[in-house]
Amino acid sequence: MKKKHKILYGLLPILFAGGVGMYLYMQNSKAEEARPEATVTQYIDHLQKKEFDQLYTMMTPASLNESGLSREQFVEKYNAIYSGMEVSEVKAEVKPQATETTANSNESESGTSEEAGENASDEETNPDIYEVDYNLQLTTLLGDVNETQSLKLVRQELEDGTKVWRIDWQPSMILKDMVKGSKVRVRTLFPERGNIVDHEGMPLATKGSINEWGIVPGELGESPEAKIAQIAQHYKVSEDAINTALAQKWVKPEYFVPIATTDESMVPDGLNGVKLQSKTIRYYPLGEAAAHLVGYVRKVTKEDLEKDTEGYYRAEDWIGKAGLEQSMEKQLRGERGGLIEITDELGNVRSELIRHDAVNGQDVQLTIDAQTQRRLYQTLSSGGDAGAMVLMNPTDGHLLAMVSAPAYDPNKMVTGLTQAEWDAYSADEGLPFINRFTNRYAPGSTFKAITAAAGLMENVTTADKEHDIPGLQWRKDESWGGYYVKRVKSVSPVNMVDALVYSDNIYFAQEAIEMGSAKFIEGIQKFGFGDNFGLDELYLKPSQYANEAHLDLASEVLLADTSYGQGEMLMSPIHLATSFTPFINEGKMVKPVLIVGKETSEPEVIITPDVAATVKDALGQVVTRSGGTAHSLNSLPGALAAKTGTAELKAKKGEKGQENGFVVVFDTDSPSFLISAVIEQVNGRGGSHYVVDKLEPFLEKLNVPAS
Repeated sequence: MKKKHKILYGLLPILFAGGVGMYLYMQNSKAEEARPEATVTQYIDHLQKKEFDQLYTMMTPASLNESGLSREQFVEKYNAIYSGMEVSEVKAEVKPQATETTANSNESESGTSEEAGENASDEETNPDIYEVDYNLQLTTLLGDVNETQSLKLVRQELEDGTKVWRIDWQPSMILKDMVKGSKVRVRTLFPERGNIVDHEGMPLATKGSINEWGIVPGELGESPEAKIAQIAQHYKVSEDAINTALAQKWVKPEYFVPIATTDESMVPDGLNGVKLQSKTIRYYPLGEAAAHLVGYVRKVTKEDLEKDTEGYYRAEDWIGKAGLEQSMEKQLRGERGGLIEITDELGNVRSELIRHDAVNGQDVQLTIDAQTQRRLYQTLSSGGDAGAMVLMNPTDGHLLAMVSAPAYDPNKMVTGLTQAEWDAYSADEGLPFINRFTNRYAPGSTFKAITAAAGLMENVTTADKEHDIPGLQWRKDESWGGYYVKRVKSVSPVNMVDALVYSDNIYFAQEAIEMGSAKFIEGIQKFGFGDNFGLDELYLKPSQYANEAHLDLASEVLLADTSYGQGEMLMSPIHLATSFTPFINEGKMVKPVLIVGKETSEPEVIITPDVAATVKDALGQVVTRSGGTAHSLNSLPGALAAKTGTAELKAKKGEKGQENGFVVVFDTDSPSFLISAVIEQVNGRGGSHYVVDKLEPFLEKLNVPAS
């Protein structure tokens, strides 16, 4: 018996220890029961990772049932809102202290003090409810959206007796102002494209409108195929084009389906189903007359989007595709804005989350005069000629008109070309999309004025220096082989003034040979070779006096050819006009100006006033002397000076090539204008005389606007 007591007494400590252990175990198990803070942490983790399917499992069944959202709909709603807002990052952080409201608390974000007291009372009497606030930051396409959000957690018991904390889901947990049925709407706010205007503010590119015709499929009647055929015939489009448009996925019987633009203001009788609507477009008042200068806009293409390194453009955007519309695109387009707003189920706005207003494009004012531009284009393009003309004010450099022909209609480039119109442009041998006032040509004999100035500056040439030149051709010696410099009029002896008046190639070839290549190059380079004059907006390439491999003009034959504007020389009509400004401005070369307000360089003195006056006087005699190549201009008002030129482009020596005719003309009494002009293929039409005759009516009525 004593032994049993001993055993019993020995077991008591063990049993006691075991009981204590069991008690402690039970207590620890209670301590490890899920806490609401852990659920909050888990929720925030899933939210930041945009794991919306995981969020769904954390919500109370009752709240999900109230929302009417299935798991797929729940996830889809979050994804749709986040993708629409382009949410790239989610940040959520619990506020330092969980919301603890009492009956005596002041009014807070969650309601009045009375309401807060009721909530606090619920919490105090109901340990199965837990509320916490957290800061939410969504980084969207328009910037950050910052909100303070509230979570209400409810402790619920599972079938196995386990208790968990779940979240009472509300639409406001996506965005604070959302309620049941709310949607998030993202809208792009488009900027107004800046206008391009002339020096007086007259529009060259602006906003206009045009009628667009389309079809409402449900109104085509009982024989839609026959009606479509009738419509296609009237509007000169293919039935396939109409059927393709009507087959788009978004089309419904009652929808208007746009097809093309029309000049008609009414739908003809019998075309059931056809409707008209006004459409805002980019409009070019001068049409072809300013096409190469202003350019045009079109809808962005896949290639445009691929080249868009800044990621600005979208499929619905318009972009400059030529001329100033293209080169000044960023300034003209402005910057789009955007708006993210919450609406109710009827589409009414409940609140704006974030808004960035669009920044309208800047207007671009040119030195161009619109009326002069139109008249000069009419002068150039009459008769179907191909060429270019540039009119500038030689004293301040303002470009008053720049035209190129043939041209295209920029308005049709916006509204869309028909196949027939596109085929006509493509088949046009005159290449209407080529901008010829920035194109580079061999300037021919117009360059002799610059060679004369170089010789005068180097003290090699003088106005009365004579050469005895018999016949119509000359070569220096037998080292030139079978190559001869030729001229069109045999005059001997001939001095510098005579050589400019009669356009004598041989005289200036001999002067250049006497100068030598080094002095000749030094003399002509100052006239703007290698300079685009800051006209980046025109994509103007600098002119050249020779190819890269022959810049030293080591060949005397090339040196001779270069002296009268052939060889490898290439000058744009803009540069050609600029190179004559020193003769008007006492030796100062005034660079061309196109954009009003753009900073430009000061005129540079490149020749002496005496040299400038000597050349100007000789160019005046090109007009006044009866044998002068521009003598036909002598009957016009004012005291005109000019230099003509004809450059022949040969594929091979000995062959007859294309002839381009040139003239540069200015007024010496009132130096308000200077024109350089080139017309291609003047073969058999009088060469440069054809250009002079064509300009004469324009000059007779020219009234240059004040700068």
